Amino acid sequence: MNLSNIVTRIKLKLGLLNIATPIENLDDTIVLILQDITLPVFSIYNPQKDSLRIKTFDLELEEKTAEYEKYILPEFKSRKLLYVTDVRYDTGLLSGVGAYGAIPLIQGNVIQQIGLSNMGSQLMNMVIPKMTFKYVHPRRLYLYNVYAHCQVIIDLAFEHDKSLASIPETARESFMELALLDVKENLYPTIRQYNELNTTLGNINLKLDEWANAEQERKELISRWDDAYHMDFFSLYYA
Repeated sequence: MNLSNIVTRIKLKLGLLNIATPIENLDDTIVLILQDITLPVFSIYNPQKDSLRIKTFDLELEEKTAEYEKYILPEFKSRKLLYVTDVRYDTGLLSGVGAYGAIPLIQGNVIQQIGLSNMGSQLMNMVIPKMTFKYVHPRRLYLYNVYAHCQVIIDLAFEHDKSLASIPETARESFMELALLDVKENLYPTIRQYNELNTTLGNINLKLDEWANAEQERKELISRWDDAYHMDFFSLYYA
């Protein structure tokens, strides 16, 4: 997505394109709202996803008990980590498939190798206890039932870049839905003092009665997203 295009579309939707408003630097104000209010909340529900493949002994171990091992995740200086979505064993190493397998590659045709590797993977799943995890913001990761010196894949959720470039086009309409409500809610206290704007083409009615309910509509939208994504435990992020 392109930040400039989103700002233009918002101004079009709100009837604010190419007219003078009582808000100085309107474009900069809208960008500020999008980056500081809309983006952090939207990212909770539709984050930028990435995976970290790493050996546990390469992570900083903070505590080890009979029940769990507590690690400190690496710093991601250019991105803000929001949460961890999953931690799992690197099954590519466990099943013995390919040159990276822990089990030597068995000679024979490809179909036999695939069948044997699947059997090996199933056997490993039976032998190795199910690993679970708990993430504590900002960087602590608890691993339960993890065997020593294994390689894991950690699925991470990051806040999107302020340029909006990391937001996929498939999420454009969801972002716009929240962005419009955020802009209405935050511009309304100023704009409501000017129900009509004088322009060279005459008076323009901004229909501010439609803006007055933006705060309530936003709460309803967030509630729907909470139900859809089962993420009500993040309510403090946008309180």
